[in-house]
Amino acid sequence: MIVLALAVVGWAWLQQRAENRDNAAAAACVEGTATLNVTVDPEIAAPVQAAADRFNATNPQVRDHCAEVAVNPRPTAAVVASFTSGAPWNRDLGPQPGLWIPDSARSIELMRVPGLIAGTPAPIAVSPIALAVPDELRRALEAAPVNWADLPRLQQGSLGDIGLDGWGGLKLALPPGDSALAVAAAVGSGVSGTDPLDDKAVAAGQVVSAISLLAAGAPAAAAADTGAALTELAAAADAGAAVHAVPATEQQIRTKAPLTAFRPAGNGPVHDYPAAQISGNWLDQSQKLAATLFADFLRAPEQSKLFTDNGFGAAPPATAPAPPKAVLEQVNKIVAHPVLGVSATVLLDISASMSTQEGGATRLATAIAALGSTTQVMPPEFGLGVWAYAKNVDGETPYRVVTPVAPLTADQRAALTRGLAGVTPGTSKTDRAYPTLQAAYRNAVADYAKARTNSILLITDGPDDDSPVTGEKLLAELATAADPAKPVRVDVIVIGGAGTQTLQTLSERTGGTYTKVPTTNDLAFGTAMVKALTTP
Repeated sequence: MIVLALAVVGWAWLQQRAENRDNAAAAACVEGTATLNVTVDPEIAAPVQAAADRFNATNPQVRDHCAEVAVNPRPTAAVVASFTSGAPWNRDLGPQPGLWIPDSARSIELMRVPGLIAGTPAPIAVSPIALAVPDELRRALEAAPVNWADLPRLQQGSLGDIGLDGWGGLKLALPPGDSALAVAAAVGSGVSGTDPLDDKAVAAGQVVSAISLLAAGAPAAAAADTGAALTELAAAADAGAAVHAVPATEQQIRTKAPLTAFRPAGNGPVHDYPAAQISGNWLDQSQKLAATLFADFLRAPEQSKLFTDNGFGAAPPATAPAPPKAVLEQVNKIVAHPVLGVSATVLLDISASMSTQEGGATRLATAIAALGSTTQVMPPEFGLGVWAYAKNVDGETPYRVVTPVAPLTADQRAALTRGLAGVTPGTSKTDRAYPTLQAAYRNAVADYAKARTNSILLITDGPDDDSPVTGEKLLAELATAADPAKPVRVDVIVIGGAGTQTLQTLSERTGGTYTKVPTTNDLAFGTAMVKALTTP
């Protein structure tokens, strides 16, 4: 009886203790449940959901609320589009999130809206971006070895260069999405040596050309998204396939047998799945605190196995720097609209004043030397030609064509060298710059080079135009000759002269540059020439 009495008393005590605990919990959640909506890229949704289940099972509390996490898988690109559209939130994407886990830090940059993201998002896992390729191709690429900067050459050329006769080119598809953007940016970094790619490097002719060559050679029939492209490649992973390679994460590639992953040599991009805490006005303080708690929970070592069991790597200490938003947008623009370099006509003033001595050589000789040096560093796919002008240079014609515009093959470079060697200053003190510009502009429109920036570079130490063509007439006639489908940029370099408002207006209207330098014996002159002839 004594034992039974003790048992009853003990049971009653335990029951009372449980009731007290439940009452205390209820008291701690007097404001109800604070639901944290987490929008996550579908690629990593499964382990995030598993982590959310663990988190919710701990009965977390923030302030006077019980916290609960609801995971909502949605494509990263769609979330970026909604946040940056300026329109109300797209309800098809579910509730507006308090925590967003996109595919990469690049997507965070593309979504940058002032004040919307709190702090610096930190990664929760990682998966390197590679090229999904047939195993035979992977072995050849690794044996070469191939780096990121080599991809445009293989895309436009032949895999026979690495021992795979009969394969044709690389046939690297670029379906819309972060992986393709990351590969294009990596190519730009590989070419420029700038990592991450910055605004100066992305504007360089070599970078624009490399990314353009990659994009222009991408199979046109490739699937509209990465998953479909991988499925298409896996179904026909051989030499005769329309697609040989697809950018994807290593985690994605592992699920698509018989494909294998190839990572070019050098620093490569990754998906790092940063957890970005949102500071929107649709969130209260409890939800914001819950976002902080869950982000920390995701990065705790106890959750690491959830990600590694799903093929991801453990979270790195910090997100690697991504190119800024403007740079990424420019890369996307180049991929969408490839520009295969510049096709330029240089109009070189040879009036008498170009015989002026500057730094031990004539003004004209220094200009020709700078032009020759610039020609040697321009990529072979760029086009260049030279006209010499003054007054009555070829009979009554104010100019002569030294070398017609053509791609800078070895033969074209030799032709330019020979042609420039025969250019000497004339005796006329005046020139016919405006009629020469008219003729060159009409010629550029007529012989327009597709997929290139077509331009004219006028080099003058005047102008001292004595033709019937006034500045007003020049602008009007070039406006009439212009074709919106065939834009021609006009760049101007004025050496020691006054220049004219007409030339400045013309360069501004056509998207060109207008530069005045005191002398050809100056770094600014060479810099202006390189910029005009290598900037698409």
